[in-house]
Amino acid sequence: MASSQARWLTRHGAALFGLVGAALVWGLLQWLAPGVLRQAEERAGDFVWRSAAQHAAEHRVIVVDIDERSLREIGPWPWPRATQARLLEQLARAGVREQVLDVVFSESRPGDEILARAVQQHQPVLAQVFALEQGAPTSAGQLAGALAWAGCPAPFAEATGYLGNIAALQTPFTGHITPRVASDGVVRHQPAVICYGGKAYPALGIAALMQATGAGSVALQRGTGWLEPAWSLQAPQLTAPIPLDERGDLRVSWLQHPDSFVSLSAADVLAGRTPEGLLRNAWVLVGSSAFGLNDSIATPYGGFSSGLQAHLQIMTALIDGRTPYTPRAQALGQALAALAGVGVILLLRYRPRTAGKQTVAHRFPIYLLPLVASGWALLLWAIHAVLLTHFSLWVGWVSPALFTVLAGSAIGILEHARSRIDRDQLYTHLSSYLPAPVAAALVYQSPSSAIRASTQQVSVLFADIRNFSAYCENRPPEEAAAVLHAFFSTATQVIERHGGVIEAFQGDAIIAVWNGTPQDTPARAASSPPASSHAQQALQAAVDLLAAMKGVLPDPAPAGLEPLSLGIGVETGLAMAGSFGLASRRTHMVMGRTVTIASRLVGMTAELAHPILVGEGLAGQVGGVDLESMGTFLLDGMRVPHHIYAYPLSADTPY
Repeated sequence: MASSQARWLTRHGAALFGLVGAALVWGLLQWLAPGVLRQAEERAGDFVWRSAAQHAAEHRVIVVDIDERSLREIGPWPWPRATQARLLEQLARAGVREQVLDVVFSESRPGDEILARAVQQHQPVLAQVFALEQGAPTSAGQLAGALAWAGCPAPFAEATGYLGNIAALQTPFTGHITPRVASDGVVRHQPAVICYGGKAYPALGIAALMQATGAGSVALQRGTGWLEPAWSLQAPQLTAPIPLDERGDLRVSWLQHPDSFVSLSAADVLAGRTPEGLLRNAWVLVGSSAFGLNDSIATPYGGFSSGLQAHLQIMTALIDGRTPYTPRAQALGQALAALAGVGVILLLRYRPRTAGKQTVAHRFPIYLLPLVASGWALLLWAIHAVLLTHFSLWVGWVSPALFTVLAGSAIGILEHARSRIDRDQLYTHLSSYLPAPVAAALVYQSPSSAIRASTQQVSVLFADIRNFSAYCENRPPEEAAAVLHAFFSTATQVIERHGGVIEAFQGDAIIAVWNGTPQDTPARAASSPPASSHAQQALQAAVDLLAAMKGVLPDPAPAGLEPLSLGIGVETGLAMAGSFGLASRRTHMVMGRTVTIASRLVGMTAELAHPILVGEGLAGQVGGVDLESMGTFLLDGMRVPHHIYAYPLSADTPY
């Protein structure tokens, strides 16, 4: 049970710890910087609005602008009440369906009665302003247009002050123009209703819609369905409910590009210079873009726009029934989006792959996991953009995208660390069965069925325990194994101390090679040591190995058995070193005439009564060493006689 749990942790621990770490970082960011995440999402939404902006001319809501030219022609603001009354008269004559004034008449002035008669006759929707958290608690004028509610229900905010119209200028439908300014200064929301003195007052766009549809009042409803908004304002006369968020705000739809709205100068309207029929049955918003009137806001389209831009967007969205809103299932949807993204990452960790008739696990490239997570984040943003622009749904994407990116990065980093540990363990394990340079090269190579070998100058040492077969036949296996283990261990230490590499253990013999790493590049070939150098190393290793084995082999031999002794053959020359066989089963070896000669020399050590025999190739490389010529012999299996030398042993050299 414990071992299965350990295997599970070994395989899935990186993913588990990555998910836990991502969740902790995500929770910390949600706690410490929620405003930053919201602002990032809102700014991404601004980009969506700009990218999907509709440029078709909008003729249903037209702007009558008190612009710079109007101020030059007619005079500075505020204009005489008679002039303002005449503007209402001109709009009525042009056949305007709805007059909406983004203007507050908070102070009494001469001619108020003239303007009052025009207001009573044409019933425009007037504006009023409330002081919320961004305003001072002062009051002027009188409030109008309160909804027929018994009080002020949640979730609407209570104002601390207001700026209303004078008593003479009161209409049944009056709406507030108070924006909800975000921390970066951009207007993206407007309170649908603001309360003051126990009464609720709608926004300017809602008041205009109520007057246009004949809705005497609206009812507040709490959303119950998963795809419904948190709150909504409803009335039988409205074609669609007005969706609100948890704070009771309208989200401004910036889908219409500012250039799509038709704007007429107030001076042209007063002078009768408007195109024939342009204003007939249209909603007209009277406002100001003049710089000196201080009616400017920041929008997704720019940092300095006239305040009437927000009201234009709100009114067109209300007319079309496309006010954006956040569905109640947003949190659930984001959680599912995050889980789906994490699921994709986890599935890619071990993607199934068919090998023959079997299905095996195939590891997805670890370094691509963060890229997959980033791609998932972009997909969530694209889904958010499509739902927002086509279905007026603000589902959000930053939170699940952030978690997915954190999870993908964390899993990728931990999986990469685990793969490095696995590779180091694999290399350590391989290097105990293969020459260390070969194991290091194999770690970075893909399996191949091709020959990967090169011909080079090598020095080869063969060492064999003589009489070991008889020893194994007559002694317990444990004892024979102990002798062999001691021989292999001692030989490895001696060979590696002299710069050689154990190429293979063959029964009771070892094969050691110097300069046997495949030199598959010119740089490696140029860096290889000269033959005289590794020949001297190999010869000295043979001498030291013979001395080291004096205390390893049993002495004296067990009764009735020939004593165990060591025979060593050493030669230098050309050989081919590399990997051979199918990709599914390969072996590394050094092969060629040099290797054959070294192995044959071992067999002749007993015949010539010398434990160390040297081939003529190595003898030529170590000319300064006094070797004893043993003559020329035709070695077994070879066609050309070979000159053999013996290394002279001193009297105190153990043998």
